[in-house]
Amino acid sequence: MNAETWLRLALVPAAVWVASLAARRWGHAVSGYLGGLPLIGGPITFYLALDYGTEFAARSAMFTLAAILGQAAHLLAFAHSSRRGSWVLSLAAGWSAFAVVSISLAALPITPIIALGIALAGLALAWRFLPRAAGTAPPPVIPPAELWLRLAAAFALAVVIVASADAFGPVVSGVLLSLPVTGSIMPPFTLALYGPSALARLMRGFVVGLTGFTAFFFVLAACLAAWGIATAFVTAITGAVAVVFAARHLASRNG
Repeated sequence: MNAETWLRLALVPAAVWVASLAARRWGHAVSGYLGGLPLIGGPITFYLALDYGTEFAARSAMFTLAAILGQAAHLLAFAHSSRRGSWVLSLAAGWSAFAVVSISLAALPITPIIALGIALAGLALAWRFLPRAAGTAPPPVIPPAELWLRLAAAFALAVVIVASADAFGPVVSGVLLSLPVTGSIMPPFTLALYGPSALARLMRGFVVGLTGFTAFFFVLAACLAAWGIATAFVTAITGAVAVVFAARHLASRNG
């Protein structure tokens, strides 16, 4: 890989680092909002569009969108397992749930509209069945170990997908882009350091953030090939931010 590729890859953990600093300032729910946004998948999809064309990237985005159901399964499995076991067992349950759901989806003949319906169903189920926060929780400190894990995981995922897109193809690349990277790093630290109430806030924040993730990848899946890279990505980013603000407003009203 040349210097330009390494610079691209470095921008992915840089985005995660900025989001982590913001989460440290504004709390567990905001940490979840940012963790659910496409801070990793968005830049990598942009690189896929530049290197492999808009049709490849659009098909990848479609399966990333559908695999949001797998992310919802991961959140639910982790949250409910954490009530009875350690974070290790909870993480294993979450990853198992994601794998089963996402591998099943990868075999289905889907369209952007179908993928959107699958994603929205997953978010609705997560919001309905995730535990609710009780009491108050201290703001997140984000230990250095957690921050470095976030950055390393983001960088590793970017390297794997960008370097192996030819071999993987758009379907596998799309599912990999939906891997719950931040959803596997932030919850164990939050549970261990701050307790179940903070974890509940974080998880529900993830669902709010994933509404933006959904909007972003739906725009790319449906419009990238027709609109081109610049217009589709600007629209996707604008839509993601607008949807997260709307979802946050609704969540604050409905508890």
